[in-house]
Amino acid sequence: MDASTRLGMSGEEKSGAEPQAQAEELKVVPGSFVELDLTIRVKDTGELVDSTIEEEARKAGWTGGTFRPRLTIVGKGYLLKPIEEALIDMKVSEHKVLELPPEKAFGPRDPAKVRIIPLRRFKDVDQPLTPGMRVIVDGREGYIRNIESGRVQVDFNHKLAGKTLISELWLRRILTEDRDKVLGIVRMLLPEATEENTEADVRRPEILIKLPKESRTVSGIQLVKQSIAREIFENIEGVEKVIFIDEFLKEEGKI
Repeated sequence: MDASTRLGMSGEEKSGAEPQAQAEELKVVPGSFVELDLTIRVKDTGELVDSTIEEEARKAGWTGGTFRPRLTIVGKGYLLKPIEEALIDMKVSEHKVLELPPEKAFGPRDPAKVRIIPLRRFKDVDQPLTPGMRVIVDGREGYIRNIESGRVQVDFNHKLAGKTLISELWLRRILTEDRDKVLGIVRMLLPEATEENTEADVRRPEILIKLPKESRTVSGIQLVKQSIAREIFENIEGVEKVIFIDEFLKEEGKI
């Protein structure tokens, strides 16, 4: 039996998502795979700094991007620690609002991390320097605050350092089926993947994954596959092999 045939036969694949009534009884625990919507804003200004919700992003003037509930594995550090802690014991459809002072977000601003650097140090930068631009200096990432008299003021604090944040969370789903967890990991690392165009068959100790054809032209796709496999090995027990299937169909006389 070839891999393509086996991909469609998993009992776990046919099971699909949990019945809603059952899902609503579940609570988040450390290690849970969850999908959530969230927004994060700066308290003082209302500036939107993160969102999974397209309507909110468009209101803020964001363009492009893929907007859908975000997968996180609680306790793995994918989100700020206070947000992960707030997820514990939440149920599907529950909503929370959190206030995150600097010490629970990106820390206080450190004036010592602001440096004055001669403009000539940036002679190899291939675009005009402007305030707000991110730059790398001596292996450290910062952003330009000001340019004056041949000197550049670079701030190596995180852009959100010293700011109090307001985060809203909506818990959309708790994943319990291994197939759903695999697909969640794939979607997390490959925006082109959806539940409709991606397939997964969990048959321990191996997992077979067929990625969408759109992924073939993704820059660094082999590294993406390695990352998907690593996340599966680390977070789904009993898996020793991940197989990616490439399938080409004959269309209109051409392959």
